Amino acid sequence: MISTILLLGTVLATVTRRLGNVAGTVRREVLLPIGQALERLLAPIDRALEPAANAYNRSLGPYFGTMTGLQFALILVSVVALLTAGVWAPMVGPLVGGGLLRTLALASIWAIFAMSWDIQSGYTGYISFGHSVLSGAAGYTTALLIVHVDPGLSIWVTASVSVLAALVIGLLIALPTLRLEGPYFSLITFVAVLLFYRLTTAFSSLGGIPGFGQPDVFTWDPVMRYYYMAIPMLLIALGLTFMARSNLGMILVAIRENESAVSAAGINPTKFKIWSFALSSIPMGIGGVLLVGFTGNVDPETFVIVDNSIEMIAMAVIGGMSSILGPLGGAFLFEFLNHQLFHSYSTPVRYLFLWGLVLLVLVFARDGLFRMIWHRLGAVRGESE
Repeated sequence: MISTILLLGTVLATVTRRLGNVAGTVRREVLLPIGQALERLLAPIDRALEPAANAYNRSLGPYFGTMTGLQFALILVSVVALLTAGVWAPMVGPLVGGGLLRTLALASIWAIFAMSWDIQSGYTGYISFGHSVLSGAAGYTTALLIVHVDPGLSIWVTASVSVLAALVIGLLIALPTLRLEGPYFSLITFVAVLLFYRLTTAFSSLGGIPGFGQPDVFTWDPVMRYYYMAIPMLLIALGLTFMARSNLGMILVAIRENESAVSAAGINPTKFKIWSFALSSIPMGIGGVLLVGFTGNVDPETFVIVDNSIEMIAMAVIGGMSSILGPLGGAFLFEFLNHQLFHSYSTPVRYLFLWGLVLLVLVFARDGLFRMIWHRLGAVRGESE
């Protein structure tokens, strides 16, 4: 038995070392020359866009971060594309398997989840495996209010109470766990999601395994449904980016880099970690409410299972952790690949491809694809994020 374990360890070490060597070769021999050629092509465009970027930097840069011309163009084009998707997506959709607006609407919800996870785990370095509990708390609160209290309750009432429930559950998890360090925090959040899953399946009053089918969708109109999901996502991205650029965001990053130094500076890290969990719980609750309005049902498989938390982490890894906009881009790429590009494959095969992509990103682009693109655009003329 011991010899088998030693053999497996040797094989894994060899494979890891060789993958690292391959990654270094590909980066040095292929990616670097391509990047240098693209930089020479993009430099004139960057100079042409510089006046617009400078105008933005003077007015909003102190609050949301400064940009170069190319970075400004990337954000502008992305926002315009999202705001006009109701026009172009129905025309483009048939070329990529159909249902593109549905995929974009779903991606908007998952972008909220991934960004919410990132402001807590990506910025502080305390990796949570239990964030699906927060969206589940919001979803189940909405269903319980409609099923057990009053089916005619206004969405403003159910949504407000549901987001508050997500915040309370988030604080209940954060208060006892964020004093812990190392893997214990991650393990406790993992256990929390398992407990919540068993809680929802054990009692019929909580819907059991079938869950609740009574909460109605917001609308069956695909265009309107998309905007119901996309507009809150953009507002949350704006708010979280503002918070990440504030003193709070800098302290969270400092906690990740050197928590002892933060304590030595007279700052209480636990207080700010709890703030990060609270800041994460609110958009998670909003995302949970939107998921109810998207699916029209609330059940453990859709809202609570630990796979959901793992997918949030995967999206943040693909896009680039501790950047807010990276997880947003990662969520859209993940959902596009899952529901459009790989739609003809079975679910196990689709996820085999997706987890393979996550592995490749971890090996070849540890900062994430969108963070890498962002920094390369910023470096075209010697600037960075």
